[in-house]
Amino acid sequence: MKIRKIVEEALKDTGSGKSADICAKSMLCNLIKENEPFQAIELKSLEHLLLMMKESIFPHVYGEGGVFYFSAYYFHDDRYPVGRNYFIREADLLKIARLHAYFKSNGLELPIIPPNQLGKKIGQDGFEARIREFRERQSRETEMFKGLFEGRSQSTSVEKSMFLNSPGCLVCGDNDFRMMSSTLSSTKGFMVGFNLCDNHLEVAKSENSLLEYLAKLFKQPPPFQFVPLETKEHFELVLSWLPKELGCKVEKTNANTMTLVRPSGLKGIFRLDSPGNYAYMIFGLDGKEVARIDSADHHNVNYGPDHLHVDLTKKKGPIESSFTTGSPLIDTKKILELIELKEAEFES
Repeated sequence: MKIRKIVEEALKDTGSGKSADICAKSMLCNLIKENEPFQAIELKSLEHLLLMMKESIFPHVYGEGGVFYFSAYYFHDDRYPVGRNYFIREADLLKIARLHAYFKSNGLELPIIPPNQLGKKIGQDGFEARIREFRERQSRETEMFKGLFEGRSQSTSVEKSMFLNSPGCLVCGDNDFRMMSSTLSSTKGFMVGFNLCDNHLEVAKSENSLLEYLAKLFKQPPPFQFVPLETKEHFELVLSWLPKELGCKVEKTNANTMTLVRPSGLKGIFRLDSPGNYAYMIFGLDGKEVARIDSADHHNVNYGPDHLHVDLTKKKGPIESSFTTGSPLIDTKKILELIELKEAEFES
């Protein structure tokens, strides 16, 4: 989605220039260029620009080369190294006069800034160093999320991600926080991550989803109408979909557990009590368990508690992060990979 569209949607839903700027920064942070002291976002609507100007510290008109830019400037700060300039451009003198009159009638006396003064007005000095520091900090603070995304992209349908970085809890800044993530999935999954302290995590749990909590936090409408999926409903969805995806037949079901059989004779038993309480168990031709993915919180893995026992034929087989979510609808990639690995081992 174009940045302008993000701004337009945010203004439509909130009427707040600051909220629109926050939403825009979530995407603009990936587009910062080392040689540009600010980021320029051209708008199409006078009404939208007016809303941006009303909450801007520096609304102004900038003139250069016969073109005038009616601008709402949002300054850089300790967490974001460059400003954002939301603007409409005009070269026709009559239209320029009308624009000036329009903003004046709405309570905005816009100063005209000549080219040789703009840098000083926006605090341009030192922007290169600010960008370097920003990138170094981003690299440190997003390292854990990058690892999670890399694992998820290899194990699940997740292909894209976005991390709303903050030095502490996204809500209150508390340094004692946990990294949270929420995943949307259809054919291609999208993962959003952010930091929350324990108190705000409990608040988030009262919402239908972490994404819905996030939308309310930024005074945005939820991107989707989330309806909590009951265990039975989730189980029925998986049962109607997973056998075909894994090339299996259903042998039996019992409560929240299903047993599927591959043509090779390998069995998969899937216990789906909840996204936080599940197990995917693979059994060999002799009926013994050979591999398992589960959510039990008793192993020291980098990304847990979800973990993979890749070889249960050994007493102390390797244990690693599985990067799974508790829903086979999303985790099919890892499940199928594990099944095919075990089939290849039996054939060799």
